[in-house]
Amino acid sequence: MSRNIPPLNPLHVFVVAAKTGNFTAAAEALGVTPSAVSRQIAVLEGYLDTRLFHRGVHSNTLTDTGTGYFRQVSPAFEIISLATQSIQDNRSTTPLKIRVLATFGMRFLIPRLPAFRAQYPNIHLSIDTGFAPADFSRADVDVSIQIGDGNWPGTQSHQLFATYIQPICGGRLIEEAQQITHMGEISRLPLLSSKNRPDDWAYWFRARGQDQGQLRNVEMIEFSNSLLMYQAAMDGVGIALGQFPILSQDVASGKLKPLLGPPVMQAAYHAVWRAGAEPNRKMRQFLAWLEKEVEAAFGADMRALDQQS
Repeated sequence: MSRNIPPLNPLHVFVVAAKTGNFTAAAEALGVTPSAVSRQIAVLEGYLDTRLFHRGVHSNTLTDTGTGYFRQVSPAFEIISLATQSIQDNRSTTPLKIRVLATFGMRFLIPRLPAFRAQYPNIHLSIDTGFAPADFSRADVDVSIQIGDGNWPGTQSHQLFATYIQPICGGRLIEEAQQITHMGEISRLPLLSSKNRPDDWAYWFRARGQDQGQLRNVEMIEFSNSLLMYQAAMDGVGIALGQFPILSQDVASGKLKPLLGPPVMQAAYHAVWRAGAEPNRKMRQFLAWLEKEVEAAFGADMRALDQQS
């Protein structure tokens, strides 16, 4: 019972001490010291202005008043214990609801889920995708992984890693694209864009101090999302603006070739949750695990990107 009643208070300590039979056993049950148990009971005795325990060197026994008091209050604590246990049991089976950008989910999170499940077998996950920032007043979401500057109304956020953009291509275009040595030649090949990120090319041109008017004469192929755009780049359809370090592994494997560096910093990935809501245990464990995985996967790449940009 004692571990199913939150937090310590004098009445709680009294019930546990009366049930277990002495202060030492109560301290073990509560995870505190015997002196802490004694102090809490003394507070209650002072409040009631009566002695509840006979204190001895090796034992602590209830007084007649203490015995009567315990009989009256213990049923209420049994009810509290059952109610608390019910909530804890329900929370243990309720999944942690996570909303992610599709690119982050496919390129980073999903390949690492087996490791998370092995480390936290009792945390069940429910994963959804969405590009727009989560509306926590409407969406049933615990944690959202989204990209931006970290300032979303009604939220708290923690930056995971910065994101950089750079032209990329793959497949049959790699050899031809490698001959592009300056910005003015990029119009020789089709440019790929995502409906979710329509301003990326304009942003990149501005960041590189180039005239955005060059885009008017370029063949632009638009895709409904970034994942399709990246696949098209890998298949040699055209040149896309790739996000790094998310795509670093695809570059390392030779599927994609970066062009016209250095990369340009654009925004950052953040873990986001409802403002005013302290992350619960499952959220804290997930976020701590996520941060370690990000450092292990991207730490060296991020430091290299910082030096290049």
